[in-house]
Amino acid sequence: MTGERKFIRENTNRILIKEFLIKKIEGAGFGGMNIQRTPMGTRINILVERPGMVIGKSGIKIKELTESIKQNFNVDNPQIEIEEAGSKASTNAQIMAEKLAEALERGWHFRRAGHSTVRRIMDAGAKGCQVIIAGKLTGARHRTEKFTEGHVKYCGETARQVMDSGYAVAKLKAGVLGVKVRIMKPDAKLPDEIKLVVREEKTKEEKEKIEKKKEEKPEEKKKTAIKKLAKMQGIGPSVIKKFEKAGIKTLEELYEMDVDDLSSINGIGGKTAENIVKNLKKLLEEVA
Repeated sequence: MTGERKFIRENTNRILIKEFLIKKIEGAGFGGMNIQRTPMGTRINILVERPGMVIGKSGIKIKELTESIKQNFNVDNPQIEIEEAGSKASTNAQIMAEKLAEALERGWHFRRAGHSTVRRIMDAGAKGCQVIIAGKLTGARHRTEKFTEGHVKYCGETARQVMDSGYAVAKLKAGVLGVKVRIMKPDAKLPDEIKLVVREEKTKEEKEKIEKKKEEKPEEKKKTAIKKLAKMQGIGPSVIKKFEKAGIKTLEELYEMDVDDLSSINGIGGKTAENIVKNLKKLLEEVA
């Protein structure tokens, strides 16, 4: 039970930190966070649309944010890293939910704002999206409006894996509007998506050619006798005899050896080994 309580406590802490960051960096376009424990401390990676609003002048805001997380949530040595959303902002559900809430607060009509958000998400390449706006939209009574386009999963493990959801609140004179955005990202892979690889059938002639090639034995490469090494400048018969004593009979065997291997042979010096390694390729080309 102690381990289970620890996991519950840590996950609760993560949710509280996320809610705290959403409130603190409101307007910066919060797109999510990731917490990792390292030997140096706790690394908190925050995805935002406008990093400058989080960092502040000379890093004052980010220092205050780090200190607040350390005191309020008892996090060991928190290190905040800011990542810019960039082109991914249009397919991030949390960022789009906050943008929609801001548009409603600026006075946009809910239908115009909803359709505009859906169009922007789909233009960014999303497979599907759904925008839900709930609250006092036109009258005194609460109502809900949904704007859906593309492929949307509502429940099950598939929905957990492929759907990204974000929530924001728009504060208006008439009351509070709840905004929820659900996006199926462009790289989402559904369980029913199957890729078929069609192999072309080979003709009888091609099959016969393949069988003939299998029957034919590969030609053995011609090997050059070690005595041809005498053509190299600075190499005499005594050196060749030493190679023969070491069991090396062809130039190809020498070519596979490096300077250290050659100099380890009894009677072959370092300079001779270097000379052979340097000029052997050229000699093989001449002999061929």
